[in-house]
Amino acid sequence: MTRSPVRTARETWFDHGVIALALVLLLSGFGTIVEGRDWWVTTILVATMTGLTCAVLRGLGTRFVAPVAILVELLVIVWIFVPETLLAIVPTPQTVTALADMASVAQQTIVQEKAPVAASRPIVLVVASAFGLIVVVADLMLQRRRAAPLIGVLLLAVFATPALVSGETPPAWLFLAVAALWLVLLRSRTATATRGGTSRLGAVPALALGVTALAGAVAFPSVAPDVGAAAASWGKPPPQVFGRGINPMIELGQNLRRNSTATALTYTTTFDEPQYLKVATLRDFTGRTWKPTETVRADLFEGERLIDSDIEVEPGRTRIRIDQLRSTMLPVPYPSTGTVTGLDGEWTFRRAGQTLTSRTDDSRGKTYTVSSLDVRPTAEQMRQLRTSIGPGLESYVELPPTMPSIIERTAREVTADADNDYDRALALQKFFRDGDFRYSETAPVAGDYDGNGVEVIAEFLRKKAGYCVHFSSAMAVMARTLDMPSRIAVGYAPGTSNIRDGESVFTNTSDDLHAWTEIYFQGAGWVRFDPTTSVGDATSFVEPAVDTPDAEPAPTPEPTQAAPQRGADTPEQPVAAPSEQGSTAPRSAIVTLAALLVVGAVPWVVRSVRRRWRTSRGRTDVEPLWRELEDVARDLRIPASAADTPRGFAARLTAQPGVDDDALQALLRRVEHARFSRGEQPPGDGVADLQAVTASLRAGASTRRRLLATLLPQSLAGRTPVARVAASGRLAT
Repeated sequence: MTRSPVRTARETWFDHGVIALALVLLLSGFGTIVEGRDWWVTTILVATMTGLTCAVLRGLGTRFVAPVAILVELLVIVWIFVPETLLAIVPTPQTVTALADMASVAQQTIVQEKAPVAASRPIVLVVASAFGLIVVVADLMLQRRRAAPLIGVLLLAVFATPALVSGETPPAWLFLAVAALWLVLLRSRTATATRGGTSRLGAVPALALGVTALAGAVAFPSVAPDVGAAAASWGKPPPQVFGRGINPMIELGQNLRRNSTATALTYTTTFDEPQYLKVATLRDFTGRTWKPTETVRADLFEGERLIDSDIEVEPGRTRIRIDQLRSTMLPVPYPSTGTVTGLDGEWTFRRAGQTLTSRTDDSRGKTYTVSSLDVRPTAEQMRQLRTSIGPGLESYVELPPTMPSIIERTAREVTADADNDYDRALALQKFFRDGDFRYSETAPVAGDYDGNGVEVIAEFLRKKAGYCVHFSSAMAVMARTLDMPSRIAVGYAPGTSNIRDGESVFTNTSDDLHAWTEIYFQGAGWVRFDPTTSVGDATSFVEPAVDTPDAEPAPTPEPTQAAPQRGADTPEQPVAAPSEQGSTAPRSAIVTLAALLVVGAVPWVVRSVRRRWRTSRGRTDVEPLWRELEDVARDLRIPASAADTPRGFAARLTAQPGVDDDALQALLRRVEHARFSRGEQPPGDGVADLQAVTASLRAGASTRRRLLATLLPQSLAGRTPVARVAASGRLAT
């Protein structure tokens, strides 16, 4: 019977390196579900700490590697995310509670927010912990004889996770790179099996299967349907929970079609008209869905600075009280002046879209007042505005390379009589609101065109039935075909008014969730147009009155205090003093560096203490000195067995290059005399003999073995195991 091959330490480290590189590449794919790079740094450091722990324990030859590695990962996570709960450096019951609370917040964010979510501390905690566990699982798999297929399944699962959550197919290069690394691992494992007695022809089917699977997987995305956000249906929350949140992917159909209605918020305003309250802005259009707007360097600063001085602007305030809305985004009127009062926590206005978001807080129980503007150009002023598409607006006119022809053809037919962007926008709005379209939350589901991609828009234009998602998406895409910068806003329609204590109080329920279109006019900023029939209000501006000799000029509005001008590199402006920084990377680096030093130093420290203790006892007893010599040999990876007699062990040490044979024989005589006679100890210093033999063994060993003996002393794992030793002096396998 052929024995299973034993992989060398070099081969084992090579396999671990291949898996580590593959996981680092796969981690980059999670950028579709988590924003920024802070989380990436933290996750890499936690995974590195866990992987190094596994490597050290494997190098020492200890058992129970996985439990110890998981314990180390838990301690690192605690030191990074909830250090305030520690008693010195020891976790407490409050530590468990704090981690559970953060995990709960992460769960709510995952359920309620659209990918990519902000890299809040709870989200980073989940991602970093998960990848640390993946490293442990990969280490366990690599200990199996046939590890390559299991590793392939693990890598495929990690690769598919971002796509299942975000609905965005990962790039082909990522799959190719990871698949190539898996083939390298497969070849490495196959080569080992070949050395163990398997014919080299046995490697051919495995490699052929791997290459065939790789080619098929590369070709599959081109013919397969788009990946859907499957995670949206996993563990779906009850309607009342989902109804309390905002889903910025504008999958509003489920919210609008549910059986119960929840009050999201109430507000009062100093404006004469009720307010649209925006929660999220969607700019990036892939052809299959809209994605939330992320601020980039070229983005324009919005608000009053975009408005020409000759356009009338009325300032006002809106006081909002959140009831059953749970989100990391807050509803605000648009355009805001950037002033918010009564709001605690860390909240920031995003430059693009002026939405109010937080990385660490949520909307529950918040009451706040937002200062905003009512922009009142005349219709004639709007017709005179001409928009130049510069770097700050290019992304707002981007369209997929191919679209159904009905979209652009309809847009041009509807706007054929208009000679300016304002009249074109009015024509599009009128086409939807006053034409043959009807509002229906069920028709798109029944007709299998529920969504917001170009194919859905084309079907919507044919069926002429849908809800706000379809109306706003269609108008925004049609405007882009006419080179008009457009985007989608998601939030709440004006709501229902009630009189309380002589004041109008507006109530927004989950039924008021809404999406509308915003179109950019250079000189007036982003202007709201609501194409959804029977919902909200259509946008139009009055024609200027004809001047008469007796007419008094309209009073010029008092100029508001302009915010200081900022350059393109200026960060988004926080509206409240942060209670704590959301970044975890700096602390992760410090904690991980400290942990690395500890993990790297502990074996050396323990080994040094044991050596000193034995040396001190060796003045009167030779046994500790002989055990120290056995451990030195094991640390230097010199073949030995616990079944050896002292003389047999010494004979193998004599075969090592450069060994001090005189000192070795003197130490051997002392240990044999102590074990097999009752006389006095032979003359001489056993400690000096041990030090001489040890120094000669280290001098004759390679640099690599000396380094391993210092950093990864295998003697810490226990006594030398019983093993057969071949005549050559090497351990038999």
